[in-house]
Amino acid sequence: MLDKKITDSYIFKDGEPQYISRISKCGSRGILLNKKKQVALMYMKKRDMYKLPGGGIEEGETKEQAFEREVKEETGYHCHIISFLGKIEEHKLRRDYLHISYCFLAEAIGKKGPLHLTQNERHYDFRLQWFDIDEAIVMMEKSIAKCGRYGLLFVLNRDKEILEFYREEIL
Repeated sequence: MLDKKITDSYIFKDGEPQYISRISKCGSRGILLNKKKQVALMYMKKRDMYKLPGGGIEEGETKEQAFEREVKEETGYHCHIISFLGKIEEHKLRRDYLHISYCFLAEAIGKKGPLHLTQNERHYDFRLQWFDIDEAIVMMEKSIAKCGRYGLLFVLNRDKEILEFYREEIL
């Protein structure tokens, strides 16, 4: 089961990890597979970086419902959840912010429908791309290498951890 804590010391490789006790936000995200067993990544064209599909859990939603909704909104696909992979905590000390992500493995079902992107996702020009797992991890590593934004470094490292867990523990 995936159970990881990402702290400033994980991102910047210095000092002791420090943890935040108050949860700021919870989200659902994970691995979406197509029929070829390729992994969906959301390409943020304006940043030239990638992330996994997913987002925040809305009031009244379960973590599973949030994942299914986010996948549909961002990729256009309905999905069938295969398994719950676990969770990742992002302890962003500089912002006193704790984000918990519940992580899933799912398969895309049916035909691609319309996207329902948020204003922010439209601004960054989100586009769905499919990769073999090793390629997906390389895309995340390249995204991390060129990223200079504090908060986004947590997102990219979190998603890389999910991809690596899938490759090492599930495949």
